[in-house]
Amino acid sequence: MSQTVETAPARPGRAPLASLRMRRYDGPEVAADPGRWARAYEDVYAHALDLSDHTDPPVEERLRTHAERPGFGLLAALDGETVAGFVYGYTLQPDTLWWDGLTPAPTAEFVREDGRRTVGVCELLVAARWRRFHLGTTLVAEFLAGRTEQRAAALIAETNEVVLERYAGFGFAQVGTMAPYPGWRRHHMIVADLRTPGRSRV
Repeated sequence: MSQTVETAPARPGRAPLASLRMRRYDGPEVAADPGRWARAYEDVYAHALDLSDHTDPPVEERLRTHAERPGFGLLAALDGETVAGFVYGYTLQPDTLWWDGLTPAPTAEFVREDGRRTVGVCELLVAARWRRFHLGTTLVAEFLAGRTEQRAAALIAETNEVVLERYAGFGFAQVGTMAPYPGWRRHHMIVADLRTPGRSRV
């Protein structure tokens, strides 16, 4: 559930986003070829694959599991057939474990899910060549614009201040911390109300 975006504004003379196309994928499409997305993930996190966050459970296994969840959707930015970046998530169900272990403990009403209330944003990543062009911002904006849930939730590693700042621009606020899986670093849980009029789409 760790997530990464570009870390600086676009620079003239670098590869333009105009060459990219956006495409949405549903669960069966991703489940049919999870390796494509897992390879893109492993390329982005090649420097940190020693961390449990990125390998336990293996990302391909996570993708297969998540692709079966109700409301699953993946939005990809493609350069031809090359994955420049992607974001994906699914709709939280009444029996979700998404909020388990959150500190401070939330209220029962806050964690109540009815299969329509919350989209969990699981991954956001941008390949090295395509950073510094606000591609991560574009992916998040397009992904959230296509959702029908009332709110969105995501987990960001505590040390990833850049990503936290980016998500704040979409109205996400921190509600607590947790370790998503045993052995993972602690992460910030952030939540945004998708019904807020005038919510930032920067």
